[in-house]
Amino acid sequence: MTSIFILPRAMQRMDEIYNYIFQFNEAAASRVYNEILDRMEILEKFPRIAPVEQQLADCGKEFRSLVVRDYKIIYYIEEAENAIFVATVWNCRQNPEKLQFEII
Repeated sequence: MTSIFILPRAMQRMDEIYNYIFQFNEAAASRVYNEILDRMEILEKFPRIAPVEQQLADCGKEFRSLVVRDYKIIYYIEEAENAIFVATVWNCRQNPEKLQFEII
């Protein structure tokens, strides 16, 4: 089975998402946060379930993005390490051209 590692930027973004939603609705914040984590777990069994993120095609790795509500889990696979690295969790309501700067 593939291991999943959530990189610091992704963890920071998840905390920001949670804290923002929490201001308005505590239950919704927990629900969204847990949905993101649940989707990450799916990647353990099906690491290639998500399409390649075309916006990041020139970034040196094959990034993929799995959509959860208004967010994308941006990750890459390291075959040699049998691991998935979650680089960030991206709010899809942002300018997509900024995405490449998020993972650099």
